[in-house]
Amino acid sequence: MRKTKTFFLSSLFLIGLTISFLLTPGWFSNFPSRAILFEGFANATMPPQTQTAEFRAFWVDAFNPGFKTPQEVTKLIADAQRANANAIVAQVRRRGDAFYTSAIEPRTLDPNVPPGFDPLQDLIDKAHAAGIEVHAWMVTLPVVSGTKLPAGHVWQQHGPSAPGNDNWAMLTYGGEAQGYLDPGHPDAVDYTVSVYLDLLKRYDVDGVQLDYVRYGAPTWGYNPTAIARFNQQTGRSGKPAPTDPAWMQWRRDQVTNLVRKLYVESLAIKPRVKITAATIAWGDGPTNDAGWYQTQPYKEVLQDWRAWLEEGILDMAMPMTYQREYKRSQKLAYDRWIEYAKDHQYNRQIAIGPGNYLNYIEDTLGQIRRAEQPSAKGNHVAGTVLYSYASSNVYTNVELRSGGSGDLPRQPWKYVPQSNDLFYTALSVPSQYVDAATGKTYETQPVWATAAAVPDMPWKSRPTAGAIAGNLQQCAQTCDGASLTLQSIDAAAQVRQLRADGKGWFGAIELSPGTYQLKVDGSQIQQTVNVVAGEVTKVNFGAS
Repeated sequence: MRKTKTFFLSSLFLIGLTISFLLTPGWFSNFPSRAILFEGFANATMPPQTQTAEFRAFWVDAFNPGFKTPQEVTKLIADAQRANANAIVAQVRRRGDAFYTSAIEPRTLDPNVPPGFDPLQDLIDKAHAAGIEVHAWMVTLPVVSGTKLPAGHVWQQHGPSAPGNDNWAMLTYGGEAQGYLDPGHPDAVDYTVSVYLDLLKRYDVDGVQLDYVRYGAPTWGYNPTAIARFNQQTGRSGKPAPTDPAWMQWRRDQVTNLVRKLYVESLAIKPRVKITAATIAWGDGPTNDAGWYQTQPYKEVLQDWRAWLEEGILDMAMPMTYQREYKRSQKLAYDRWIEYAKDHQYNRQIAIGPGNYLNYIEDTLGQIRRAEQPSAKGNHVAGTVLYSYASSNVYTNVELRSGGSGDLPRQPWKYVPQSNDLFYTALSVPSQYVDAATGKTYETQPVWATAAAVPDMPWKSRPTAGAIAGNLQQCAQTCDGASLTLQSIDAAAQVRQLRADGKGWFGAIELSPGTYQLKVDGSQIQQTVNVVAGEVTKVNFGAS
């Protein structure tokens, strides 16, 4: 159990201090550089959440300062408290490296992390003391960024130059490696899941987050082992075309298999830990159920995150709604995405992820405010998570320092890192600032004016359903893709169809407690399974 630290008095002090600064004429424009960075089976709706429970978080990336030193962690917690945030999503796996102690992957080479310092543990200690949740954000499939790799890095042993089955690299249709592991390779999936589970066992995190759990484009996913598996399961030969419908669905299924495996196996280790994902929300948002199948996450990067929520193998999706408020088409896209999200949570949760690094401060506050409002059907999302802590508004977007600011409505653009502090304060108290480009004063109203608890996840805190997981040891031909039927003995109408992954693993959640018959289709292999609420029943089949 964690102690919740009351910070009422410190909040009053910060509010008074902030107001005194804001009332000083031209204080913002007097910075040295005037005038910010920066991605089952229930009803689709959720009961409305009251504002006493709202997920409020920052994404804290590992490419910028944030939690790499004890001093940065201390400031991060203070800034979260100042903003009335209640969760931090910190990037502890950047590209196959660890900003924590791992038994599997090498420590990061980031020179800004002091020797012997454990950023994740320090963050957990300080955040939990302040009553703030910590979610370990881990980039899932990309494992390479640049050419310098630490010793023991997975790409050194399983990159594109590795022979035969040891090559786990995702390749494009043209045969190029892009630094991703391929979820169509069973060994790559098991390795990736093991990295998450290792962290889960070692640290008292509140959640783990999947990021980049997808393909890079429709032309990606051509690892030789993946193609061979697809052909074996479909009775085909050769290399499928990128737009082949069966091949596209097969690749979607491989990503979903990874998410399912992580969810079920983590449930068996730490059932209270939340499994979340930073999901794609590119382009225009869908306006109805059929529209989902035309979206970029579904069609282009083969990430069917709506299905993950529907099956229940994701506790919270965080769609990265990185749209510019000052562009009408992107503002409309943002509104369509959040409206769709509010009505498609399937008794799980969604937290909207505005790209505050792309927007002016008051525009981000407006996006948060619209995310907090109910949909036309009266449904609420669980909250918002902001990208990012290091680049909280358009004036701290370091990417603009190398050009590309020409389409901004306020010119000339200037880099003002101090404006981050203004943004953190503006989230929780009435504020004003003088825009560095125009000299105009903008007044803002808070969106997180009072503290709020993190919304409950009753399927985690008070589970009424159980789960199963197991491995097929021997099958008539291959266990890869083998189908199974799970039927309740207590209620004959309850039947679930399962499919094994590339290692013969299978799993299912949201099962009513009771006795089931599990049968491998097309064989005589079957077993009685007892499902208990809140537990994962392990099943291991022997020889046929």
